[in-house]
Amino acid sequence: MWLRRIWYLLELRRSQWLAPLEIQKLQEKKLGAILRHAYDNVEFYHRRFRDAGIRPDDIKTVKDLPKIPIATKSDIREAFRDRTILGRNVDLSRCHLAKTSGTSGEPLTVVYDEKAEDFQKAVAVRCYREIGVGWRDKWAIITSPGRARVQKEWYQKFNLLSPVFLSVFDSPEHHLSVLKKVKPKAIGGPSYSLLLLAKAVRESNATDIGPEVVHGESEPLSERVRSYINSTFGVEMFDLFGGVECGRTAWECGEHKYYHVDADAVVMEVVNGNEQVAAEENGRILYTSLYNYAMPLIRYDVHDMCTLTDDSCPCGRGLPMMKNIIGRTDDLIVAPDGRILPPGVWSITMRAIPGILQYRIIQETKSKFVVEFIGDSDYSPETPTHIRNELEKILGEDAEIEIRLLNELPKDKAGKLRSIISNLENGVAVQ
Repeated sequence: MWLRRIWYLLELRRSQWLAPLEIQKLQEKKLGAILRHAYDNVEFYHRRFRDAGIRPDDIKTVKDLPKIPIATKSDIREAFRDRTILGRNVDLSRCHLAKTSGTSGEPLTVVYDEKAEDFQKAVAVRCYREIGVGWRDKWAIITSPGRARVQKEWYQKFNLLSPVFLSVFDSPEHHLSVLKKVKPKAIGGPSYSLLLLAKAVRESNATDIGPEVVHGESEPLSERVRSYINSTFGVEMFDLFGGVECGRTAWECGEHKYYHVDADAVVMEVVNGNEQVAAEENGRILYTSLYNYAMPLIRYDVHDMCTLTDDSCPCGRGLPMMKNIIGRTDDLIVAPDGRILPPGVWSITMRAIPGILQYRIIQETKSKFVVEFIGDSDYSPETPTHIRNELEKILGEDAEIEIRLLNELPKDKAGKLRSIISNLENGVAVQ
């Protein structure tokens, strides 16, 4: 496995420098292979192709992809339930199962076999190496507690790309105290957690941590927040983009112009409805994974928005460029003791509780919170108590928590389901 992962990494670090036309040909070759596999071996896609009256050979280029119906999170979740989204002969006991709830609060399980997991890791390592994280550099990442409990990779046992993990649930003051001891060269994590850390650095006038590399991920990054973090640490931070479903999909290089799209790993369509939009136009992102044969995702709607561009990067890489990430921004929740909790805290917490299909958390006052949710097949009478206990751990004993089990969650005026709603005027002032 480790030899395969190294081979993938070497290939990926080479392919990023190919000319744009060569990368396009490589992408379309991989696209044809995954489409043929899905048609021949995945019942969900075989039916979809048949019902649309198409075959894999009808898809010659990325521009032909709108012939294939869009796959929603609900579609994939239902297909996973009856296993029709999995490739023939996939052994789940030998696969990595990743779970995400996303901003809509709808959980989704994504299956990676060993080859897909190796390739996904190689894509992520390419990104980290390209932004300046050395093999033996001291590195700290603010993330979910579960990530720290994952068994170390073989190379991490030799302190290669082996970060210190800090929990997103801990205070920025705690993060700062650990970082003062570790003195990492690189610090990463959700952009909002990095903002809180930067504020703690300023407020304590800390001068004994000086990272050379700072990278944000998981949450939209505004220029105002970027500027605040940059000026605090004296760096030009990198922003990384992706998700559980397809891993890393885009990242900034040292030019900090736009985002390089990992076109040798995914197809990123940007659409309005089902039509691909032109460069410089905003649209919704659809992903087609080019390497996950265990559970193919083809034209999968992640409900994020961005803008692609035909501009090239001065760095010389041939990967296509994403101009910006419009994304979705959840409201912020403020705990009764004044702690401001990043949006990622809630998706991490709620997806770990069995029995929740969809959820919404509403902060009505400084101390009153309402959790509305729809139960799934794992729901039990203990689910509400589990929710209450987990939220009390985060919000504190002063929080008044009301749990509501509903048949349907109401959407906003735009027809969207918001997983976090705050009726407070809150936030972190950036000056």
